[in-house]
Amino acid sequence: MSEQSKHSMSRRAFLQMVGAGGAAMALAACAVPAAPVAAPGGQAGGQPAAASGQVFLNYWTGWSGFEFDELQKLVDKFNQEHEGEIFVNMTTVFGQYEKVLTAIAGGNPPDVVSAVWLRQLVSMASRNGLQPITKYAEAAGIDGSEYFPQFWDAWWWNDNLWGLMITSNSQVIAYQPALFEEVGADPNNPPKMTPELDEIAQKLEKFDANGNIERVGLLPAGLTWWGRVFGGSFYDAENQKITANDPRIVAALDWEASYRQRLGPEKVAAFQSGFGDYMSTQNSFFVGKEAMTQVGEWFIQFQKKFAPDLVMEFMPAPYPEGGNENTTTFDGSVFTIPTGVKAPDASWEFIRWLSEPQNMGDFCYAIQNVPPKIAPASEERFVSDHRFQLAVNLLNGPHAFGPDKMPVNDLLYSRLAEAESAVFNGQMSAQEALDQVTAEVQAELDKVLQRGS
Repeated sequence: MSEQSKHSMSRRAFLQMVGAGGAAMALAACAVPAAPVAAPGGQAGGQPAAASGQVFLNYWTGWSGFEFDELQKLVDKFNQEHEGEIFVNMTTVFGQYEKVLTAIAGGNPPDVVSAVWLRQLVSMASRNGLQPITKYAEAAGIDGSEYFPQFWDAWWWNDNLWGLMITSNSQVIAYQPALFEEVGADPNNPPKMTPELDEIAQKLEKFDANGNIERVGLLPAGLTWWGRVFGGSFYDAENQKITANDPRIVAALDWEASYRQRLGPEKVAAFQSGFGDYMSTQNSFFVGKEAMTQVGEWFIQFQKKFAPDLVMEFMPAPYPEGGNENTTTFDGSVFTIPTGVKAPDASWEFIRWLSEPQNMGDFCYAIQNVPPKIAPASEERFVSDHRFQLAVNLLNGPHAFGPDKMPVNDLLYSRLAEAESAVFNGQMSAQEALDQVTAEVQAELDKVLQRGS
């Protein structure tokens, strides 16, 4: 056990990382329906008991649905290969992520947890919620050379490695070529800049006789992505200053909101209330209610599963004059070892094993995520699909942005989402909302930095 894991942690200090709404993390890789925590899909209750002498590991994940089922296949394989040594029982905490923070702060953590978003890694590490895996990686000869550089760098903070990811995602826009052709747009030449996108999106919109929305071209959202597309930056690391009111981020939010203002916020809300389950054949994109939608490469698997006859293409985010071409952001689930676990060596072995190229590649292929390691990501089974190749190219390009390494990212992301909602609903201007976010998050960052000094 590392020296850090011997230190007791203040429950109050650790839970301060949550902030208002901070524990409400999004699901790793994509939005899927919730599963009960106690016995997801009946699996937790159906696991065979660990044999005498085995190390028993409780592993908490944020995956659910068919993705959970695919990961369970890997867990079963691990248990077979480590029979008599280590037994892993997996439970989903999707929809109840605050359990992770509460369990760690209360001194009763799971042995391995991947329901930790990359943007939360520094927050949890800085509050002694996790133990570093630096020495484990060094002993195993893991030096980052097999990984895409931006991922390997993202897992380091304060001269330590805090976790590993076995999946990653790239942001793209999915569109239906048939609908482009319907309105006279060239599906082989999708828009590259935002004025072109605006024009095509409006052409794709459909309304009934009463003016109610039947189809949208696009409803842009997600300021952490579009802010980067517009050329903005959320944090000045050198001066430790939140810059959420960067003029380019303000412009991005104004642009996002212009779609709702033109369509009418109430009509957009009524339209979205009629969307079917996301992870089903009734997905709003699959049934033609959205002609374009913001997704990741994982949506390839969704389309194959729920709309196998649908022709779907991907394009990078169109950008404005002075913005960033071919921009993506990446976040994702980090496999970590919480502070205070009883068998960290066994926890590490599970993470190390999952990170082997074959195991990583098999899981990523099953759920159509990008492997963080270069070799599996370059395999023919992935890149033979030109849509997946685009996602890999974006992640490997100059405008692939991960979360800033600072301890209040979770609060920042939460407040940005709230700012978007307020602006979309006409309650505040983009400038007012982002000035408020900047001031509030900066105040919390200052408190955290003062506690650490």
